[in-house]
Amino acid sequence: MHFHQDIINNECIPSKFTHKRIVKDFKNKIHNNKIKQDDLKRLESLSHSHSSAYFLALQSEIYWNQQKFFKAEENALKALDLCSENFPELYYILGDIAFQRKDFKNSYLFLKKSFESSLEDPYFSDASILFSKAKQVADILNNPVEFKPFLLSAISTKNDEYLPVISPDQESLFFTQRSRKKLKGKVANNIIVEDFMFSNLVENSFVDATLLPYPFNIESNEGGASITIDNKTLFYTKCSIDYVGYKNCDIYYVKRLGSKWSEPYKLPDYISSPNSWDSQPTISSDGLTLIFASDRSGGMGKTDLYEVNFIDNKWSKPKNLSPIINSNFDEKSPFLHTDGLTLFYASNNMPTVGGFDIFYSRKDSLGNWGQPINIGFPINTDYDELSMVVSTDGNTAYFASNKLDGMGGWDLYQFSLYEKAKPNRVFFLKGNIISSDDNLNDIEIEFKNMRTQEITVVKADSMSYVASLALGKNDDVLMTVKKEGFAFKSQYFSSDSLSFSPLNSDISLIKLEEGKSFKIDNIYFDNNSFEITSFTRNILIEFADYLQVNNSLVIEVNGYTDNIGNEEDNQVLSEKRAKAVLDIIDSCGVNISRISYNGYGEKYPVADNENESGRAKNRRTEFKIIKK
Repeated sequence: MHFHQDIINNECIPSKFTHKRIVKDFKNKIHNNKIKQDDLKRLESLSHSHSSAYFLALQSEIYWNQQKFFKAEENALKALDLCSENFPELYYILGDIAFQRKDFKNSYLFLKKSFESSLEDPYFSDASILFSKAKQVADILNNPVEFKPFLLSAISTKNDEYLPVISPDQESLFFTQRSRKKLKGKVANNIIVEDFMFSNLVENSFVDATLLPYPFNIESNEGGASITIDNKTLFYTKCSIDYVGYKNCDIYYVKRLGSKWSEPYKLPDYISSPNSWDSQPTISSDGLTLIFASDRSGGMGKTDLYEVNFIDNKWSKPKNLSPIINSNFDEKSPFLHTDGLTLFYASNNMPTVGGFDIFYSRKDSLGNWGQPINIGFPINTDYDELSMVVSTDGNTAYFASNKLDGMGGWDLYQFSLYEKAKPNRVFFLKGNIISSDDNLNDIEIEFKNMRTQEITVVKADSMSYVASLALGKNDDVLMTVKKEGFAFKSQYFSSDSLSFSPLNSDISLIKLEEGKSFKIDNIYFDNNSFEITSFTRNILIEFADYLQVNNSLVIEVNGYTDNIGNEEDNQVLSEKRAKAVLDIIDSCGVNISRISYNGYGEKYPVADNENESGRAKNRRTEFKIIKK
């Protein structure tokens, strides 16, 4: 697009007083919506006169009001070609037409030119709003984000696959598949059916999908799921069919019972109303907050996002999620990331590159949702993008599209999410509880963020556990188990070594026995030093708390070294290290009469001292049970 320089010619100046009167009269008719067909014919003839630019401009304005955009554009360009600076309203009209066509870059340029040409009311206010929208979208288009999608070929078929959901452990993908099925009976009839499918990750690739077993896929159309971090509760949508359209969509949940699923339970009617479309649930990592889409009455738009909370063993009444998120347009397909702070969703509220775009919003420290951010072009296109989910580690996004070169219809894709849009780092850990006692109850695993000192307690269920914590870039995590009657367990996770992909770590719980020694993990000293590091101090503080829980224990703290250096020096060093450990425990308020210490130097190695790996195991601190 280019703009002509002003050409001072007769076309830019109405030649006669009568022409000025005609222009004024037509302006009044346009703004009062009193234009008739005969008026257009008259303007057509006048456009061949001396002041043709003015009459072409009037025709453009009339056609634009009648939403005849091609003719409006044609006449506007002719008028501006004759006289480029006298008709700021034509630049506004061209900007609006370009906006309607989703040509946002040219819309922005035309609208910018309208202000440079001194656009006035009655169009100035509307043009200002449109200019802001066009600029926002133009900025998105002019700053494309990194996007290299690839097809999930084992899952995608000639049918439609959409609404993907990745499990928090990133090992299963759930989605909806839509296909035509033939009804049984005398009269053959095809109906569109939505089936609920899943695929498991095998050797870093998703394998062929299968139907979810009973109680899924029995009668209703199903999909739009979300699963808790322990993979044991699945929320999903069921829609009844009337062979013309949907009667209603409601939210259900099922519980995993061993290798099977429970019967489905419908959420209460005040959530899954018989009078509204309630769908696309997403559950928080703690299982206490559910966000879903609904077209219930009282919303800001046709479809809004709502939130319910699990309080006192029941779900609260739905509340509109936020006026920051919801609009007088439509919001749907929410996905709350495992970090509990980042929400992805679809909306057709501006600024959108197409119809529905993917946006994300982050929750602040006060629990308020931040201003939504368009995830960008070319992730968003001039078509509809309706759902996107992100893996727990924040690296991979999954979405459905019918515009890429797939298998046919809607297919599933994944891509690496660019850095700015990634959720907060999530520490995700799961594992089994290993013990000679298979019926342990009330096992609590404590996770402490060593920077913030925030503590998260996770209860093991059926001898397994799952935990997730949102962490900052440099946050370390200390995991401890302080089960009464069992040995103290600790594991330190450093931010330097965390991959932030889901990790597996089994916990061995060993019964306390008098005369038996147990290692305290992650107790480190600098070489040839007995100074307690801050790292080690944190673990010993937790060990002191363990001794308070097991308040009848009498223990001996034992220190050991490797065989580097002479034996006498190592003996002294081990004693000083054991004494340093005892002093920290004493400072935490534990009755010192319950604790003694001893050093054994390089005696009693538990590994080969001929290599560094073995020597590291021999440099250890243990506690010996003197009395239970």
